[in-house]
Amino acid sequence: MQKNIIAIVSIVILLTGALVSCRKDVINGASKDLVLGSYLTLKQKINTNLNFSSPTATVSIRTGSYGSPVASVNIYLATGDALDTKKWKLIKNVPFADSATLVVTTAEISAALAPGSIQPGNQYVLQNEVVTKDGRKFSAANTPTNYTSFPAYNIAFSWNATAVCAFSQANSIGTYKVVYDGDWVDYKTGDLITVTAGPDANSIQFLAYPSEVLGGGTNRQPWIVKVDAATGGATVADQFVGNYGSTVARVKASGFVFSCTGFITLSVDVNYGGSIYAAQKFTLQKQ
Repeated sequence: MQKNIIAIVSIVILLTGALVSCRKDVINGASKDLVLGSYLTLKQKINTNLNFSSPTATVSIRTGSYGSPVASVNIYLATGDALDTKKWKLIKNVPFADSATLVVTTAEISAALAPGSIQPGNQYVLQNEVVTKDGRKFSAANTPTNYTSFPAYNIAFSWNATAVCAFSQANSIGTYKVVYDGDWVDYKTGDLITVTAGPDANSIQFLAYPSEVLGGGTNRQPWIVKVDAATGGATVADQFVGNYGSTVARVKASGFVFSCTGFITLSVDVNYGGSIYAAQKFTLQKQ
């Protein structure tokens, strides 16, 4: 059981009227080397959960723009390092007016991944490349990170698609093996946990922390995991789960329950006697 807590760099950036890019690939160039660039702004995340089992399912965002006028947007799938353009696979080109809704389907991501395939639980990085009306191109790959990472600019060059599948309680109950508990360390890899039906049709439950063997847990209570029927998104509301000796333990968590593959992954905040240990990864695979 973990009992250590690991403890912002503020960046203030001043732009003089507009985003600029440097002809010589340096941001600190002379003013004569700077030209007006362009980027997309995020207006709305419409949906970023992708039903991998439906070829026509979509993820989408609505974007505006800032800077030099935009003619179109190339949408790529990043298959390696997110900024390594050599590993970007072009999905399509989308015409752009004052704004555009960028939509990508399961089938399009599958085609870009081939011969690989979409796996539920994986997050896929989509990269938008602006093509200006004068033919120049701007993306996360040639825009300094001190711009792309600054929240005030709301830049929409990169976005994610998380592969999900619909929840089935009947398919989710059974015996699971612990795949990972390397943060809190109440279980060894390979330990077995029994998952049963929860109090309603969209929930499951199981005993986890505090474990009896490594954790020495007593008065153990089942975790109640509520699951979104459409996406498999999972939440555990803050609840009492037992005792470590005389120390009270509570948990809350979020993550996914993928009935289609028998995979459960949770990021757990453990309240150990009033001290919070956040984001403890806990992963199970159905046997």
